Amino acid sequence: MTTNILIKSIQELKEACLREKGDYVHFKMMLAGGLACSSKRLMYFEEDKTFNVINEIDESYQDDLTEIQLGTETLIVKAIERGAFYSS
Repeated sequence: MTTNILIKSIQELKEACLREKGDYVHFKMMLAGGLACSSKRLMYFEEDKTFNVINEIDESYQDDLTEIQLGTETLIVKAIERGAFYSS
């Protein structure tokens, strides 16, 4: 059984994304008050301070997003602020 862990800040997101092997990490974003969810895979590059995002619904990806772009080009930051973003 997988335990979902609430991500409460961008710093927690960065820490959750760091993996020794450089693997993507799975996350879930709750939508419509929990009636639906969106699955994401993220990787954080500490040296460059950028994120790569794979949107699992259609396997689209966004590469080299800064923290600012993560907030403007995705809903991830809003989901974190609303308490609706979980590592899975």
